[in-house]
Amino acid sequence: MTERLTIVLPFFNEQGWIGRTIDSLAAQSDRRFRLLLIDNGSTDHGAAEAATHAAQLGSLATILPCPTPGKIHAMATGLAAVETPLVAICDADTLYPSDYVKRIIALFDRHPDAAAVMAIDLYAPPLSPESMRRAAFILGKSRRFPGKCHAGGYAQAFRTAALRAAGGFDSGRWPYVLEDHEIVHRVMRHGRTLYDADHICFPSDRRTSRKSVSWTRAERLLYRYIPSQALDWYFYRFLGRRLAARNSMGIALRAKDWSSSPS
Repeated sequence: MTERLTIVLPFFNEQGWIGRTIDSLAAQSDRRFRLLLIDNGSTDHGAAEAATHAAQLGSLATILPCPTPGKIHAMATGLAAVETPLVAICDADTLYPSDYVKRIIALFDRHPDAAAVMAIDLYAPPLSPESMRRAAFILGKSRRFPGKCHAGGYAQAFRTAALRAAGGFDSGRWPYVLEDHEIVHRVMRHGRTLYDADHICFPSDRRTSRKSVSWTRAERLLYRYIPSQALDWYFYRFLGRRLAARNSMGIALRAKDWSSSPS
């Protein structure tokens, strides 16, 4: 079976979380993928937990070290090892439905003009009123603001060639938080971004209180409404400077101010 997709999963001190995430990826109905687990210098037992759970994937899973601190460095390490035409970025605290890989491949195959495919993040069962409202909200935003990113790094997949043509993950260009939105801005120069009502994932809600490493409401609203042709200014002359001023660098994401294991 020819591999079509590489899943890059960076992690740092994700003991208690990463095993469940790997199990959800091992349960994929479509096995045309590789899993690259990028250990970003973990000091807990997360690396051992990853190795134990990845064993069920056999040769489909590889653990690579990246001692340079910072998620963006880990993602760059992973991207350098990708040999498939498609690449997905997953997070160590997110659960992926069994058709996640299948839907990524199918959406790219059906839409050759797409450079990226984004999943909708849900926090309740898929058919619950809460999830149905959220899916409709994200789909509505994606139609109203097609030049913007509406999904975090836990939910993003790219054509490998487009991601590399955009410059890939580059701390010299963007060393701050919100690298998931900045990279989508660059990738969209090479094709459009797709959202689909049935393409979903289930991130942990543990980050909802992390305002210190996010953007303000005003910054978020400006991003939503600013014309797409002004996004270079927005990221590189406006938002980047503001994030730097409050020390919201990418390495800040290594701080773990939550419980060490899921409830």
